[in-house]
Amino acid sequence: MFDAEGRLLPYLLEARKRGVIFDVGHGGGSFLFRQAIPAMKQGFPPDSISTDLHIGSMNAGMKDMLNVMSKFLNMGMSMPDVILRSTWNPAREIKRTELGNLSVGSVADLAVLNLHQGEFGFIDVDGGKMMGTQKLECELTVREGQIVWDLNGISHQEWEKMPIPKERPEPRHRF
Repeated sequence: MFDAEGRLLPYLLEARKRGVIFDVGHGGGSFLFRQAIPAMKQGFPPDSISTDLHIGSMNAGMKDMLNVMSKFLNMGMSMPDVILRSTWNPAREIKRTELGNLSVGSVADLAVLNLHQGEFGFIDVDGGKMMGTQKLECELTVREGQIVWDLNGISHQEWEKMPIPKERPEPRHRF
């Protein structure tokens, strides 16, 4: 991606102008900090952020989509750009504009994310480490309007505040 002086090769910018889409596709062999960080610093972010999810990548540096998104936050990309490049841009790229947005008539898919502050290590495909101070975690996922993931029970009522049902089902476990 770079010449001998570390400058982005001009044909990449020309390709983008012609409509070539640059996707991260972080998997087991396609993401290096030594390329991503200089590209970002030279104003060449990816058009979309995605994974190449498989057993090898999820158990190595890629881990999951939120880990990849967190890497870009820590490389200086703004939260709105990380979200855009992880949702709406990929939906448009695959011509599925009913996805990746919350417009009237769109599928009600959403994720409630928590941005943690601290010290976090991120790994690329060669085992190179970048330290960061931000990490995303999913608190809640809604798919087609239905809650399908609730990490900390934020969609539920505290047990002390729940009404006692008039008829109790037979307990599955006794304590």
